[in-house]
Amino acid sequence: MITKGKDKKVVILAFNFGISGEMVNGPGISLRNLLLFVKTFYPNISFSVFTRYPVTDSIAGSCFYKIGDKDKLKSEIEKADVVHCWSGLRANFLDGIKIANSLFKPVILGPNLLDSVEFKAEKIMLSGIDFNMLLTANPRLKYILAKLHKIDHNKIRSFMVGPDLDLWRVPENTKEYILWKGNSAQPVKDIQFAKNVAQKLREYKFLFLGDKKSFNYMDHIQQASQAKLYINTSLSETKGMAQLEQMAAGVPSVVHPKIYCHGENYVTGIITNKTINDYVDAIKEILEDNSLRQMMRLGARKYVEKNYNPLDIAKKYWEILEHVG
Repeated sequence: MITKGKDKKVVILAFNFGISGEMVNGPGISLRNLLLFVKTFYPNISFSVFTRYPVTDSIAGSCFYKIGDKDKLKSEIEKADVVHCWSGLRANFLDGIKIANSLFKPVILGPNLLDSVEFKAEKIMLSGIDFNMLLTANPRLKYILAKLHKIDHNKIRSFMVGPDLDLWRVPENTKEYILWKGNSAQPVKDIQFAKNVAQKLREYKFLFLGDKKSFNYMDHIQQASQAKLYINTSLSETKGMAQLEQMAAGVPSVVHPKIYCHGENYVTGIITNKTINDYVDAIKEILEDNSLRQMMRLGARKYVEKNYNPLDIAKKYWEILEHVG
């Protein structure tokens, strides 16, 4: 436990939160992990979280409300030291930021708010508010957003939250399947590419989690952790929480460079070109060489422990709060 300085109260505005409920995605999982890490090491920080979707998770020292509860929103912002809009490019969240501006509260944006995809909506939001710091999902986005929105580089920082290392552990034994997971209805996940790879490798068993049917986050952890190999076929990802979770479980991966969190080549898996033949070759190389695969199992876990250490993430968030507040 690390406690520094006076108590701080942070109001979080976010589209969704947590690992259960109606909406579970990377930004919501990342926010849940952030609060878990921060409360572990900085219990003097309290959070009031306002979301679009109801929250069924709980984090000690944190309270959860609907973003549509305007009276409660204003009341909590009045008591806050910092207001942080984590995600939610919508009117309700913009209204929350405007309340913070009217009360002269420091405002943090991101890292799951701006990514240049909805440029016009982002531009409209930024034109109507003031903010003290913008967080981005990866360092590359810092340059892109600074240029597109004409933001001072000094007001932008990269901030990445990793997986819950207690939930994602390396299992003693693995199963005989190659894992693909995601929402197959989202074109960016490119499940057809994965199925084309599987067609070329009929001698191996493939498990497609999320193919035409959603899966419960907590229920899938054991199954995902026991995969022999993970293939990530998304067209691109600004971060890649699913990728990091599989690494934390010691599952080697075949991935390509447009997934930002793609790991380290021949340490966490193989990073290759996104072609059918290149994926097929990489899968065979890993699965036909047991010593290589075992080395990657250890390497993947160590990579996440080193680069996404919960204490380091909590410290960085504390420093951000200190800087703006």
